[in-house]
Amino acid sequence: MAVIDEARCIGCTLCIQACPVDAIVGASKLVHTVVTGLCSGCDLCVPPCPVDCIEMVPATGADALWDQPRANAARERFELRRKRLERERAERAGRLAARALEAKMDPDAEKKRAIIQAAIERARARRNAIGRKA
Repeated sequence: MAVIDEARCIGCTLCIQACPVDAIVGASKLVHTVVTGLCSGCDLCVPPCPVDCIEMVPATGADALWDQPRANAARERFELRRKRLERERAERAGRLAARALEAKMDPDAEKKRAIIQAAIERARARRNAIGRKA
């Protein structure tokens, strides 16, 4: 089971991103903690931690028992997390596509491109003129 030394945690969220069963809670730049009853002990949160504040300790008591209902619950949390991440990726891609389309549909886009192209040409001409003088 993972245990986070909260005094050393810098709140980077890398462990949260690595946890396949969403057993680590916290937010960016805030201390994180492991929900012991949900931790599967997979050890995937340890390598990404930049300050080495996560330690794996042997589970005790009820946390050490992995019966079928607990395994099923962990599998379900894993699947829900996977689906959530998929949905978030799709939403992000949709937003980026909409923003790109919006930029293409901008009535002033061609004018802006022409202004930028003219500035590039002026800079090239100036650079070439300086190169010929030397």
